This record gives sequence, C-alpha cells and structure tokens, in this order.
Amino acid sequence: MANNKYRKITSTEHSGSVSFFSSLFFQWINILIKTGSERAVDKNDLLPLKEENTTCFLTEELQAKWTEETDNSRIQDVKPKLWKSVFKMLTAKDSVILITAGIINTICRIFQPLLLGYLIKSLMITRLQHNYFLYGCASALGINELICSLSMHQFEYRCGVFGIRISSALKGLVYMKTLLLSKDSLLKFSSGRVIDLVSNDVQRIEGDTFQLFFEGARSLMELVIVTCLLVNLIGWQTVMGILLLCMLMPYFAGFSYAGAILRLRTAALSDHRITLIKEVVTGIRAIKTNAWEDEYRKKIKNVRR
Repeated sequence: MANNKYRKITSTEHSGSVSFFSSLFFQWINILIKTGSERAVDKNDLLPLKEENTTCFLTEELQAKWTEETDNSRIQDVKPKLWKSVFKMLTAKDSVILITAGIINTICRIFQPLLLGYLIKSLMITRLQHNYFLYGCASALGINELICSLSMHQFEYRCGVFGIRISSALKGLVYMKTLLLSKDSLLKFSSGRVIDLVSNDVQRIEGDTFQLFFEGARSLMELVIVTCLLVNLIGWQTVMGILLLCMLMPYFAGFSYAGAILRLRTAALSDHRITLIKEVVTGIRAIKTNAWEDEYRKKIKNVRR
C-alpha cells in the first residue's frame, strides 16, 4: 500500500469548522477526490460523520418532535400530522441558507434575460456607443451566471442532505415502532408491507420531494416578479400566456392525485408479492421436500403480472 501512497483520512483533519469559502465551493471534499484519483476508495476513507447527522441522533430527534405533535394534537382534538414533525427538524441555519440561496437564484434568473436582451439590443445598433457600459454588461452577465450556479448548487445540496436526514430518521422510527409493538399487533401487518414502506415509500423522500416543495414557494415569487416585468416591458398581452400556465396547474394536480390513488393500489400488490417471495425463501426446504416448486412458481407468476 506504500506504493499507492495510502493515507487514511482521519477525523482530526476535519475536526475544525469548515470555512465559508470551502463550504461555498465544496472544497472540503477535495481530499476524498484526491484519494480516489490515487487508488480505490473504501469505507475507511470517507469523511467522519457529524453527530447531528447520525441515524440514532436523527431518530431520537424525530421521535421527540412526533411526541410533541401528538400531545398538542390530543389537546386540540385534531389528528396529528407527521409532516409537521418532519419540517420542525429543519434547523435555523439550513432554513436561512435555503431561503437566501433561493432568493439569490431567483433574482439571478430574472436578471439573466434582462442583461442578455439589453446586450443584444445594443449590439444591433449601427453605431455602437458607450462601449465601456457594454463591457460591463457582458461582465455582469458572466458574474450573474456564476452566482446563479453557486446558489443553485447550494440549494440542491441542502435539500438533498435534508432529504437523506429525514429518510434515515423515518427508517429508524419505523424500526423502533416495530420493536414496541405487541405480537398481536405485528400479526396484523405483513413483513412485505414493512419492507415496501422502508424501501419504496421512505426512500422516495431522498429524491426531489423537499426540493420540489421549496422550489414551489420560490417559483411563486418568481412568477409574480416576472409578470410585473412583462406587463411593464411588453404589455398586458403577456398576461394571457401566464394565465394559461396557471390554468394548467389544476390539470397537473389532478394527474398527481390520480397517480397517488394508483400508487396506493399497487402498494397492496407489492406487499403481497414481497411477502410471498419471503415465504418461498424462508420455507425453501419444505418446498423442495414436498415438491411444491411448480405450485409456488404459478403463484409467483400470477402475482408478478
């Protein structure tokens, strides 16, 4: 390993706080990329995980938030909402970063076509004037794109990390719940249902769930600003196109609702399929002894249709 320049990444190298520059440009991950360019990376080379990002800490925090939500709901005589407990886990630092990055990205996306339009309009003039102003406009266009990219990367990174944290907390919460249930309660739920809940439903949260939620609020602000600019720069005729886009929102919302209903129907079939496969794997000796292979093969084929 000495020829490959092996050097394990220790936790003492990153024990201090990350600087603003390193956090902005993701410089803190350079040592892992450098190690990966020299040799194959294993689990010992990963950067140390902070205490607030461990599954145990996140599960206990979500459990405390959920207990608080159930107590408040019992007092108010309403049904508790899990999503309220989930969003309470969002720290003030992450909230400020998400809001700031979203606002900056929205402003940059609005300024980009304005600067580009002014630059093209100025270049179409026969006699160019104010050359220094045009150079400044071109420079501002590049700087605006750089700031827009940095804010977008920070926004997506924070949303992704928050999704992973919530996914780990929910999986831990499901595991803790199964340990507290009685034997009679466990018989009411199949193992396939629990596996499908953890592997499919909870896993979807790691995707674009929270990013779409935060982008919805950001898009609403962007829609209002763009509408005002289009009315002032072009005219009231542009409002017709915006109204058409707004009218399509209930259309897509209806399709999403229909997809959710179909998802609930397929979830029951997925639970039954996973349970049947587990029964076959667990009782494979009995199936081989009694020559039940053909019968179970037919059952599995029917479930997989």
